[in-house]
Formats: sequence, structure tokens, C-alpha cells
Amino acid sequence: MIRLLIILSAMFGLSGCIVFDKKSEAVAFYQFSSPQASAIDSGPVVFVTRAMIPHALRRPNLVMQDDAGWVRVEDSHRWIAPLDRLISEVVANQLTSATGISTTLVAPAADHLVLLITVERMAIKAPNKEATLSIHFRLEHSSGEVIREKTSTWTSAINSSNPAEFVRAQSKNLANATLDISTWVNPSGTNPKPKQP
Repeated sequence: MIRLLIILSAMFGLSGCIVFDKKSEAVAFYQFSSPQASAIDSGPVVFVTRAMIPHALRRPNLVMQDDAGWVRVEDSHRWIAPLDRLISEVVANQLTSATGISTTLVAPAADHLVLLITVERMAIKAPNKEATLSIHFRLEHSSGEVIREKTSTWTSAINSSNPAEFVRAQSKNLANATLDISTWVNPSGTNPKPKQP
């Protein structure tokens, strides 16, 4: 009976132990860079919806896809938050920085504009050493009436295909993409000055 009690207590006691192997790597977390800006214009608020992203990118790990379709999942490199949310946050910050217009990630009760973001491709072009980003933007009134929409691709040079360089290049692509559409909501209709991360 005592032997059974010792075996049971050992089983329950050891079941909560975690074994760390010496080969485990530290996990690095990434986010896109963007300026923090305050709204200075009292124009309409732009509600930036959560970005729609390709299924292959919907994971906490950094996913690097090349132009041939090969996918490399970086186990020890992760996004600090869901990628669809990070993209929307960067676009909202860049839009406020470029135009001074107030942006939000939560639908406001008052009349507002809606910016829908669909990421079609986020990859590395291997032979050219470029990070590419293809996005479809659609700006609507809160009533659903389409104001403008467009699909474009932006590229930035990368020195290597490591995750930090990929995130830096895609941050630049997101800044350029947002600058490209900032005239849609810019009250003066003039081209704003570029703001790079």
C-alpha cells in the first residue's frame, strides 16, 4: 500500500514538471515600425478595419514566402500581436501622421469613413532581393457607398532574407502604401510629405 502511494505521488508530482532542453532558442518578437501621431484635423474619422490577410500568414510565427511560392515558417521569430491587427495599426498611424486626420480601429457611432485593407501578397523576391507587398485598399462612407479603391504593389530592397530585414522592408512598404492613399482622405487634396519609419 505504501509503495502504491509513493508511485502515485511521484506520478502526480512529476506530471507538472517542465523539461527544458539545451537546444531551445530564444524567441524574438517583431512589429512594424510607424510614427506615433496625434490628429490635428477635425475632419471625418477614418475607421481602419482589421486587414484581411492570406491564410498562410495567419499564424503567430513570422512567415516568409518567396516568389516561387515556398513558405518558410520562422519558429523562433513571432509577431508581437496578430498580423492582421498589426497591419491595420500601422496603416492607421501612418494615415494620421501623413494627413492629421483622426483614425480609429473601432467603428465610431458618428458618421465616418471606412478603410478596408486586403493584403494579397507579402513575400520576398529572391533573385532581386526585394520584399514585396500587394494590397487592395477600399475607402467607403459609413453608409457603404464606395469612394475609391485600388490595388497596388510596393517593393523595398533587402540586404538578406533574415526576419528583421524582412520586417524593416515591409514597414517601409506599408508606409509607402499608406502615403499613396493618403490623398484620398487629405482635406486639402494636396500630396502630404513622405514619412518613413
